[in-house]
Amino acid sequence: STVLQVADLTLDVESHDVSRGGENITLTNTEFELLRYLMENAGIVLSKQKILDAVWSYDFGGQVNVVELYISYLRKKIDADRPALIRTVRGAGYIMREPQ
Repeated sequence: STVLQVADLTLDVESHDVSRGGENITLTNTEFELLRYLMENAGIVLSKQKILDAVWSYDFGGQVNVVELYISYLRKKIDADRPALIRTVRGAGYIMREPQ
């Protein structure tokens, strides 16, 4: 399927449409790829290094703090005033899962 879904968040891989609770969300290409990676691996704790390698690729050479920065951008757009889907696992990384 070209549509990923976690709770009320949907992401269409082909059209790049993202919405939560029926509300459209505009993302940059990097935010989209990060969200796609998190949603494809929902329920799995992903280290910052794994995310960096998957989203920015090995030739990026950037620091893992860029992951923290983009996670904060996504949280502002995806989780604002809603139950959080993106969670921090202290010392391990990030996980996307449905609110409990």
